[in-house]
Amino acid sequence: MNLLDVNNVSFSYPTSNQKVLDDITFSVKSGEYVAILGNNGSGKSTLARIICNFLTPSSGNIAIPENLITGIVFQSPKNQIVSEIVSRDTEFGPENLGLSSAEVEQRTIESLAVTGLLDKATSKTNELSLGQTQKLALSGILALSPNLLVLDEATAMLDPASRQDILDYLDYSNKHGQTIIHITHDYEEVLRSERVIVLEKGRKIFDEKTSLFLNNKELVNSIFGTPLEVNVRNENKVSEVVFKAESIVFKYEDKCILNNFNLSLTKGSLTALTGISGAGKSTFLELGAGLLIPESGKILCNSRPTLALQDSQSALFEKFVADDVAFGPRNIGKKGKELKDVVRNSMNKVGLPFEEYADRYTFMLSGGEKRKLSIAGILAMESDILFFDEPTAGLDPKSRKKVLEMFKELTKSGKTILFSTHRMDEAAFADRHVSIKNGCISNDSMTLHEKNSMSEKKLNEKNFITSAKLLFSLRKSFTFDKSEKKSLLRNIQPCLKYLLFLFIFITGLIINRFPFDFLLVGIAILYSVLSKVSIKKVFFTFLKVVPWLMIYVLLQMVLFPIGENEEILLDMKYFIITERKLILCGRTFLHTFCAFTSIIVFVSSTSEKDLLEGISQLLKPLKFLKIPIRSFIVVMEIIFRFIPLLIEEAESIIKTQIIRGGLGESKNIFSKVKILIPLFAPLIAQTIKRSEILAEALTARYF
Repeated sequence: MNLLDVNNVSFSYPTSNQKVLDDITFSVKSGEYVAILGNNGSGKSTLARIICNFLTPSSGNIAIPENLITGIVFQSPKNQIVSEIVSRDTEFGPENLGLSSAEVEQRTIESLAVTGLLDKATSKTNELSLGQTQKLALSGILALSPNLLVLDEATAMLDPASRQDILDYLDYSNKHGQTIIHITHDYEEVLRSERVIVLEKGRKIFDEKTSLFLNNKELVNSIFGTPLEVNVRNENKVSEVVFKAESIVFKYEDKCILNNFNLSLTKGSLTALTGISGAGKSTFLELGAGLLIPESGKILCNSRPTLALQDSQSALFEKFVADDVAFGPRNIGKKGKELKDVVRNSMNKVGLPFEEYADRYTFMLSGGEKRKLSIAGILAMESDILFFDEPTAGLDPKSRKKVLEMFKELTKSGKTILFSTHRMDEAAFADRHVSIKNGCISNDSMTLHEKNSMSEKKLNEKNFITSAKLLFSLRKSFTFDKSEKKSLLRNIQPCLKYLLFLFIFITGLIINRFPFDFLLVGIAILYSVLSKVSIKKVFFTFLKVVPWLMIYVLLQMVLFPIGENEEILLDMKYFIITERKLILCGRTFLHTFCAFTSIIVFVSSTSEKDLLEGISQLLKPLKFLKIPIRSFIVVMEIIFRFIPLLIEEAESIIKTQIIRGGLGESKNIFSKVKILIPLFAPLIAQTIKRSEILAEALTARYF
C-alpha cells in the first residue's frame, strides 16, 4: 500500500524562472525507510516542504491518504520551536490532536527521553544550545507519533552519541511501522535506510534499494566524495602563539559554562574544537571574539579573531548574495575594484561562484548555500585569526571537504583557524583536536613536545568590544529575573495571582484621593515584599522611567487649564504652577509607581507556566458558554515565545554587524541613534520572516 505518491512534481519560486524541482515522480510504501540524497541546492528541502503541504507544486501533485499524520523536522531547528518552555513545546502538538492530558503527558515524557532532554523539561527554549534546540525540534514532532516522518538534516547539529541514540530510535520506530523519509548528507544514516533517492539540480537521477546504491561506486563517489585525510603531524615545528585564553571563567546566570579554561593557538594552525551539545564551544568562540565578557580570566592576542556564527541563517541580512559578502570589507574601507575582487575571491573559495551567485537573493539559497555564504562573509574580512562555529553543518560531503581543505590552505598562508565540530573525521583532519567537557579541556591532541616548542611573544589583552554592550542592553531591557525564593504569594493559584495583580494595578490608576494614593503605594510595596522581589531593584528600575514622567509633568504644567479663583503659585507666561497642578503631578508619580511596581513584581514572581495557567483558569467560565478559549491561550503563548525570538534575531544582527566591522563606538546620544539605524531594516525584514516561519511551525504541530 502506498502511503505517498509524488506525481510529476515541478516547482519554481515566484521570483525565479529556474526550476528547483523538475518532473519528480516516486511513491513511498507504508513502513518504508527512504533516504533522499543530493548536493546542496539540489531541491531536497523544497521537496520535503511540498510533501508536507507547506509549498504547492507549480505542476504535478502529491497524493496521501486522508487523516494521515505527517511530521516534518525542518533544516533550521530554531524555526520549529513554538513555546518558551521545553516541556510546553513538546506538549503543543499532542494537545492540538485533541489527546487526553494523560496521553499528552506520556508522549511528552517519552519524546524528551528519546532525545535526551528530559532533564531540561522546565528550561527555557532560548537557553538551549543549537544542538539541544535540534533535539527539541525532533522531540516536538515525535510527540505527534506521525505515520510519515520527514527529517530534513535533523541530526546535523548533534554530537556523535546523541546522533547514535536518535538513529537507533528511528530504526526501532521504523520496525514498528513508522514510515520515514530522511534527507541527509551522512553516509551512516544512508546505511540505515532500505531505499535511496538521489536528486541532482532538481531532477531525480536514482531511485533503488540502498544495496544497489552502495554498489554504484560512481554515484556514491559523486555524492560523498573521498574521505578526509588524517592529519600528519610535524612535531619539530616551532610555533608562535598568536592567541591565548588564560584561566577563563564564564557563567550564565548560576550555571558555570567554562571553568578555568586555558587554550593557546599558534600561527598557521588548524584546530578542531569538540564536545557534546551545550558543552560551551559556542560560548568560548564568542568570548574569544569579544562578544561576551568573562567573569574572570584574560583573552590575549594582537589581532582580534573574526567569528562565523553557528546559526548561519540569522547571520545573513542583506538582500543579495554579493552585498552580504561585501558588508564587512566595505566597513573596513575597501571599495571599487578592491572590494569586488575580495568578494569574488571569497565566494569562489567557498563554492559559490561569483558570476553565478552574486545577484541571487539570499533568502532563496538552500540551507547549505547559506552556510557557505556566511563563511564567505567572514573570509572577506581577511583577518589573521578566524573562528568558525559548526562551519560544515548542513553541507554536502563534497562541500564539507572543500571548506576544510580551504581552511588548511589558509593556514599555510599564515592564518590561524579554530572551528567547532561534532564530526570526528573533521577533528582528525585538523592539526590539533581539543575537546571540552564540564567547562574544561578534557582532551588535547597536542603533544608535550609540541607545547614545549611554542614560542610566546608579547600579546595584548583584548577587552570586550564596547559596541557589543548593545547585546547586554537588549537582553536587560526585555528580561525580568524570575524570583526563585519561597514566598507567601509564590505558591497561590495562578488565577489568584492575576486577580491580586489586577486589583493593585487598576486601583492604583483609578483612585484619586491623596490618603488612598499613599495607601496603595504602601500596598504595592507590601506586594513586593510578600513576593520576595527586591523593592530596591523595583525602585531603581522605576528611576529609569522618571525622566519620561518629568516630560509628562511639564506638559501638564503647560497644558492643564487653570480653574476659577485658583491661586497661582508661579506664573512664567506659558508655564503656570498652581496647587491643583502640583497635586495632579504628585498623583501622576504615585499612580505610575504603583502600576509600575505591580507589573515588575508580577512578571518577576510568576513563571510562564503560571501566566498561561492563570489565563486558562480565568477564562474557564467561557467554556460553559461554548466559547473556545484555547486559541486565545495559544496566542498568549506565541507572544511569550515571539518576543524572545525577536530579541534573538536582533542579537544575531548586532553580532554579525559587530563582527563584520559595523556598529562603531558611540560617544553621545546622536551617535548612539546613528549606529542603531542599520539595525532597523534587517530587523523588520527578519520580523516578517520570523512571523511566517512561526506560522509554519504552528501548522507543523497541527494547530
